[in-house]
Amino acid sequence: MSSFNREKFVPPHVEYIILNSDLRIVRVSGGSDRFVEDPRQLDVETEIGIGFPELFGLEEIFSEVLHGDREQFVLKGIVRHFQPDAPIYLDIYAIALGQHGDRLILFLEEVTDRMTLEQTLVQASNEMMLLVDRLSVSEAYTESIVMSMADALLVTDLSGTIQKVNPATIALLGYEKSELVGQHFLSILDDPNFDIAEIQRYLLAEDGEILKNVELVCRCRNGENVTIAFSCSVIPNQGRDWQELIYIGRDVTKQLRAQQRTLAQLSITQTLSEAIAIEDAMPKILQGICEHLHWDLGELWLPDTEPDKPRGESPQNVRLSCVAAWSDPSVDLSQWMLAARQKTFTPQEGIPGQIWQRGKSEWIADWVRDRRFKRTASATTQSLRCACGFPIQIGNETIGVMTLFSQEVRSPDRDLLRMMTLVGGQLGQFIQRKRAEAALSEQREQTERLLLNILPEAIADRLKQEEGIIAEDFEEVTVLFADIVGFTELSAQISATDLVRLLNQVFSAFDKLSEKHGLEKIKTIGDAYMVVGGLPKPIANSAVAIAQMALEMQQAIVSFNARHHQQLSLRIGIHTGPVVAGVIGIKKFNYDLWGDTVNTASRMESHGVPGKIQVTEAIYRRICDRFVLEKRGTISVKGKGKMTTYFLVGRKENLANPPQGKQQYSLPKMDADRFWFPTQVLS
Repeated sequence: MSSFNREKFVPPHVEYIILNSDLRIVRVSGGSDRFVEDPRQLDVETEIGIGFPELFGLEEIFSEVLHGDREQFVLKGIVRHFQPDAPIYLDIYAIALGQHGDRLILFLEEVTDRMTLEQTLVQASNEMMLLVDRLSVSEAYTESIVMSMADALLVTDLSGTIQKVNPATIALLGYEKSELVGQHFLSILDDPNFDIAEIQRYLLAEDGEILKNVELVCRCRNGENVTIAFSCSVIPNQGRDWQELIYIGRDVTKQLRAQQRTLAQLSITQTLSEAIAIEDAMPKILQGICEHLHWDLGELWLPDTEPDKPRGESPQNVRLSCVAAWSDPSVDLSQWMLAARQKTFTPQEGIPGQIWQRGKSEWIADWVRDRRFKRTASATTQSLRCACGFPIQIGNETIGVMTLFSQEVRSPDRDLLRMMTLVGGQLGQFIQRKRAEAALSEQREQTERLLLNILPEAIADRLKQEEGIIAEDFEEVTVLFADIVGFTELSAQISATDLVRLLNQVFSAFDKLSEKHGLEKIKTIGDAYMVVGGLPKPIANSAVAIAQMALEMQQAIVSFNARHHQQLSLRIGIHTGPVVAGVIGIKKFNYDLWGDTVNTASRMESHGVPGKIQVTEAIYRRICDRFVLEKRGTISVKGKGKMTTYFLVGRKENLANPPQGKQQYSLPKMDADRFWFPTQVLS
């Protein structure tokens, strides 16, 4: 590529774009951006189809050029309407660059002047014929000109009644001469905005000046519409007395349709490049296709289910449902769209079913009269005549169907069918890519949820940044250990599966309590549960939050026993102090705590009493103003020696007129939105 020399190989008026074998841009010449809507469409590594949608579907041809199977490829007459009154025309030539089959060069030659000259010559020819007609004194000579003209010609009187037509008009519209002469010009027009009186006023006011390029939509005898660009003038009958109007026109239907297809392709490409999700893109694509190509209704049909099947084979038990639709606001199709939302099709049933089954585009000029679809037609469908549909495919596999409907009868447009086949491939690739992205996103979210079930969010974020060992000092946290008393006996009475199921119910309730109070569950070991307050994010008074959770854990066990007719209880121990917390190792890591505070909390649980919450003196000092605690006294603790401990009984605000002697304390009610437990009174 470095040896490519523009001065040596490319004329100054020709631009070029060099592509790699994947048809992505490698290099462009300085003036190439005038042929694209946005200069960023020519950025390096951008697909060439983004800036030149006309090249979609030509991958095989370009491959042949690259590998020497085809000497070159030429695409002529491409038009750009960046400015309404100044279209740009260009020809594209594709040849291989080098002998290794890895570079393709596109030469872009602007031919606007040539195309403009050709059109000017055609128009000048028509205008000359008008002048000859006006100046000729020989009626026979005029008649011979009229009859030999290749363009359509109509002559009307000042009221608009057709006086004369030439053979080209009859051939174009399909009427007999007798069906046109004597009829009003408006009878063959399908253009509600056309005002023949305004045309007449203009021509008479301008004293016979020619009015050029009046585009009118004319209705053919078979119901199809064609667009004709007329040049209009008035002709005198005798002297300067204007008596008749003459219309000379050429059929521009194909040119307009080519422009419409280009605009539709650009709209689809832009929508696909900007869309985030399939649901966002499809309604916009339907609207873009219908508006640019002048269809009244567009529908997208997708299968309800995706049965297991070999790739490329259509399942017979699939049912197609309409998942998106767009209709022209000026056309009342509410009944049709309501029926479409309620209707499903099997393969070979209706237009969507037949296209799904065959995997090929379908064009029905007048589908209401087509006996293949008589059974699916109804009173709500009579206003729509022409139908077109194409499959949305990934390779040879059909994954959806798009259908278009028009109130007009239309002859098959092979160029449009080819374009829609390419669009079907584009949409298939888009859907496949978005489904893969959605699956990847879902997998990432699932992985994220699993990671957050193992580690605190702040720690998980640090690990994702590829930090090594994570270890932090915390000056004061509160640690709770809980053990289910009676669990060993229960395990001998029921199956292991039922045992795990019951244990899961208990620990799930504890998990919700830890989340409610802003605490961090550390781990479970067998029937033991460990939770901590004050890390990895410090909280104002971790001892108070842990104490409240401990009381609610007891209440959860009471409720569990009532539902499952069990006699389980909790032995809980709590202590507060400094710890080191973090993640160590490289496999099966988890967030854990180390330090004397952890050991002391564990001893409070193991040296505790079933059904009781034993706390250290450090806890007592931090919560005694809010909670009622009973002094247990001094006990001997393994590895710690003599310690004074307390039993946590309840919150002070929940005690109402406690009786003398043995006190009774009512435990606080649980959050009704999260749990439901019966009221219990413990002695």
